[in-house]
Amino acid sequence: MSMATRCTSCGTIFRVVQDQLKVSEGWVRCGRCDEVFNALEGLFDLDREAPPQWTRPSSEQAQAESAQRREAYAEAGDQTVAELDEEDRIASRFFRPEQDDVEQSPAQSVAKRDRVDFADAQFNTELLADADNGAAAPRRAKTAKSDKPPKPPKPARAPKAATPAFLRHAEQQARWRTPWARTLLSLVSAVLLAALALQMAHHFRDSVAAQWPQTRPLLASWCAYADCRIEAPRRIEDITVESTALNRAAPGTDSFRLSVTLRNRGTLPVATPWIELSLTDGAGQLVTRRALAAADFRPVTGVIPAGSEAALQSLISTGGPRVAGYTIEVFYP
Repeated sequence: MSMATRCTSCGTIFRVVQDQLKVSEGWVRCGRCDEVFNALEGLFDLDREAPPQWTRPSSEQAQAESAQRREAYAEAGDQTVAELDEEDRIASRFFRPEQDDVEQSPAQSVAKRDRVDFADAQFNTELLADADNGAAAPRRAKTAKSDKPPKPPKPARAPKAATPAFLRHAEQQARWRTPWARTLLSLVSAVLLAALALQMAHHFRDSVAAQWPQTRPLLASWCAYADCRIEAPRRIEDITVESTALNRAAPGTDSFRLSVTLRNRGTLPVATPWIELSLTDGAGQLVTRRALAAADFRPVTGVIPAGSEAALQSLISTGGPRVAGYTIEVFYP
């Protein structure tokens, strides 16, 4: 149900709500012409009733009626006048009357109903006196034993006010900006950088010694302390296999001579890599596989200089199976 009223001055129809009319006793102010009128006089249902007839009053009549209405609602006070808006809605057309004043509230009525009257009750005063004497005797005995006066209670300390979070953050930032804090951070940073440089030099000691020979004595002293060795760097990407050969060492035997030529294409000397030899039969099946170190070749060379070649030869025995092919791979263990 949608309730509405019509302004008596400009004829504009507004929706009204029950709470507004109850608070202002029916007096409302038009939101278009700012005229004050009693909404209960022209109240109607938008869904079921047609708006009441309205004729524009003359200027003299409108001023007189306006003055009368203002005098009428002025007695209730300007604060009780409700402002009408077109979005206002009402839940019901009928107002619920206020409850009349009563002598007692519901809570007082319930308390009166459940009250028990003990006007006729009688008590044995002798039993009460005996009980009071029995309770006072231990208290007197305890007082006699304690001759010292009681200590005054310590005054309670006022709780310390919590510091706001932004103040704590500002204090922390200020402490880190002090000269001693900056000096301490600089020292810690220098120590950490030195430790990082030492760790990198230890890990890449072979490459550092080959790239900068003047650092070899210093690295040798460090290795004597850290129980390590300085060797030629291992850079498998600089090694290429130039040529290989596998020939029988003597007719009618199972011994073969392996010849491998390796080339170092890098700018630094590198350690001689290991060579993996795989022997296959006529069907391409693997017969045996061996990993040969630099010490298994003749001549024994542990380092291949930069831009040079190394010819390696080794005598191997197949153990009887017929060998028809082989493959060579180089690697560092």
